[in-house]
Amino acid sequence: MSGLPVLVWLLPVVAGLALWLVPRGSLWLLPLARVAAALQLVVTVGLFRATAGGDILVHALGNWQAPFGIVLAADRMSGLFALLLAVLMSITVWVLRPGSHGERSVRRALPLLFLLAFGLNGAFLTGDLFNLFVAFEVALLSSYLLIQVPGTERSLRAAFPNVAINLLASIFFFVGVGLLYGQHGTLNLGHLARAIEVGPPETLTVVACGLLALAFGIKAGLVPLLFWLPATYPTLSGPVAALFAGMMTKLGVFALLRTVPLLMPATPIPGVLVWVGVGSALLGVLAALSEYEIRRLLGFHIVSQVGYMVLGLGLLTSGALAAAIFYLTHHIVVKAVLFFVADELERRSGTRDLRAMAPDRAHAGGLASIFLLAAFSLAGIPPLSGFFAKVGLFRATLELESWWALGALAIASFFTLASMLKVWRLAFFAERPAKAAVESGPRPWPVWTLVCASILLAIAAGPAYEFAEATARQLLDARSYADAVLSATSGVALAEAPGP
Repeated sequence: MSGLPVLVWLLPVVAGLALWLVPRGSLWLLPLARVAAALQLVVTVGLFRATAGGDILVHALGNWQAPFGIVLAADRMSGLFALLLAVLMSITVWVLRPGSHGERSVRRALPLLFLLAFGLNGAFLTGDLFNLFVAFEVALLSSYLLIQVPGTERSLRAAFPNVAINLLASIFFFVGVGLLYGQHGTLNLGHLARAIEVGPPETLTVVACGLLALAFGIKAGLVPLLFWLPATYPTLSGPVAALFAGMMTKLGVFALLRTVPLLMPATPIPGVLVWVGVGSALLGVLAALSEYEIRRLLGFHIVSQVGYMVLGLGLLTSGALAAAIFYLTHHIVVKAVLFFVADELERRSGTRDLRAMAPDRAHAGGLASIFLLAAFSLAGIPPLSGFFAKVGLFRATLELESWWALGALAIASFFTLASMLKVWRLAFFAERPAKAAVESGPRPWPVWTLVCASILLAIAAGPAYEFAEATARQLLDARSYADAVLSATSGVALAEAPGP
């Protein structure tokens, strides 16, 4: 079991390089990608099972003693994120097809998707800030290239703000890392947690942590620097946009979940995150209400729902963190489903504008049912998974008597439902002249798999919430994480964190 973090980390880059070497026009490219994605899923399930009981799997690369060497550390949260990524990768590779998305686009996108997974898994598993920075850059480089895959004028235009804003975030990240190293002489997360734990944080440490939080917030699409995100998603191939919607903004959320409880609990940053989260939740959904391009609308919704997660993180209690983790799990699945539906609606109607779509084409393959379940879950309608996610956040704000935050979340939830009903009415039931039929694609059974996962999350909300609570307690237990990471002195260490 102890080699699982390394295997989960390296398998995607090996698969990506292998796919790059497949000759052009080969019929083996897509089958090989699907086998690689399935293998990645199997290995990641093993990692999730190994960490679900509370163990922290730590591997010191090259037998270099922590904090001097590169350390991979997998806890409950790492296992959860890696599993969700592997599930979305498998669905994306199955849905991405030459007949609908272009043979050239598929050939270019597949290796880059696995390179993206390599960067994301590196971020989920690293135990030090510098390698977190490197993993971020690998993931961002892959995302820049994936934006260019369609090769349209719009994708070229969208690339510039995406690169510019993320470059700014990377500068903040790098400067923050440098300041922390200058202050404490280490970038190992466990070592830093121990160093910062001694006494109140110095001003320079607070500034460095603030720069890190700012960088992660930009990458998560939080206010005020959020408008690059909705402009980027419509330029991607449909299934790739679904993967981005599920995981790319969650990279910033993951980094905040990892660093805020470890390094920033005694700083003003959690309080700032509460305000930023509320602002994102409201501004994102209000912007979505004014949109008629379906993927831009869903992109603004990502901003809004990331605000919910960051609000829960900023409250920094066990209950609020558990609610944020459950909400994040629900959102990754549901938002990917909505982007898959948007891709199919665009293909069937030949337009991205909701006001010009063809409702007579939108019902084949149960697409309307898929959308309805995902949209109502996103809005928090009982008994779907989104209802339990929002109830958890409402309860956390209620326990802290944060009435203004509770009111803001309730307003954002109402407008989320309103915007989903707008899509439902325009895309599926508006009265418009029928258009000529388009060639029907494969039935969307991979997307139904995600819908079933969302339903299962609602049915098993009790055990899932218990797991989220155990994950939250583990995140707040900075000392156990530090002990586990620093125990990797001879290649592999297995540390047991407090159980649920």
